[in-house]
Amino acid sequence: MIAVLVAAGALHAAPVAQAPTPYAPDAIVARYSESLARLVEPRTFTVEYTLEQTGTRTLEQTHRIFRHGNDERDEIIAVNGTRATRPQVRIFRGRPYRYRVAALAPKPEAYDFEYLGSRKDGHHADYVFRLTPNGSGNGYTVTELTIDGVTFLPAAIAFRIRQNQGSGTITFAKSGSFWVASGASASARVQGGKAEERLTFSHWRFPASLPPSTFAIARPLPAPPVKG
Repeated sequence: MIAVLVAAGALHAAPVAQAPTPYAPDAIVARYSESLARLVEPRTFTVEYTLEQTGTRTLEQTHRIFRHGNDERDEIIAVNGTRATRPQVRIFRGRPYRYRVAALAPKPEAYDFEYLGSRKDGHHADYVFRLTPNGSGNGYTVTELTIDGVTFLPAAIAFRIRQNQGSGTITFAKSGSFWVASGASASARVQGGKAEERLTFSHWRFPASLPPSTFAIARPLPAPPVKG
């Protein structure tokens, strides 16, 4: 569901403290814009994520993802806590990565940024803004942005969409030398009630390359022999 909501276009955050900041709000937004312009995202990586669905149905899956450019290998390695002896494999060609920072981060030219305050994050403060779109948009709207106080990249993006009264939050953090997704949550009204979904990303790796066989078409398992 999260992928559907993101492609179409929350976690409850801790209260925002009105703590002093060494930067004026306009300066924070300017540094955020500069950081986005300098951002380098990985072209080749592997990552695992756990998908938890609750509401109209309950499901837990762990996926291992291999990506190079727009090619992706998706292995389902566990379902409802049971490790798969033979992972289910899907190969995608020409599939943009949905959780790229640059694709999800709201641009200052598209929104009005209203400073709400700072929020303690370990040994530094992050900066929280309420966002209002400058135009009608496409049904996907960022409502709140938390800017990391060290990198000035998005630490959390809260959004809503008109479709199915959907809303959610995507969080980011540093892994190695890259700024990547760390988690996501979403909820939406669907037939039969309310559905909720949570993703947790882990085990990020950034190899120089992947073998070409990584993205070979997955072959189906051989059919079992017919008895009798």
